[in-house]
Amino acid sequence: MKETEFRNVTSKGQVTIPKKFRDILDIDPGDKVKFELKDIDGAPCLTISKESTFSYLLKELQEEVRKKDLDKEELNKMLEETRNKLVEDLYPDV
Repeated sequence: MKETEFRNVTSKGQVTIPKKFRDILDIDPGDKVKFELKDIDGAPCLTISKESTFSYLLKELQEEVRKKDLDKEELNKMLEETRNKLVEDLYPDV
């Protein structure tokens, strides 16, 4: 599938993702999106994909564990806090 649309970049570097692309990627307000720059045949190519809350939090957690060199007990505490945050994000009215 190849779809093309053009958008202007604002002075702050912002671009609106066209609605048909948001619909295809199932992107809703508040969702995280991942921008990935790849080299395709020597030319830079930017891809955009929806990032699930879980995988976003998991990547943040992995980064923190590496930076802080956490032991097992500290990691378990951080996992519990992350799980609680995930539940709050997914079920804010509960």
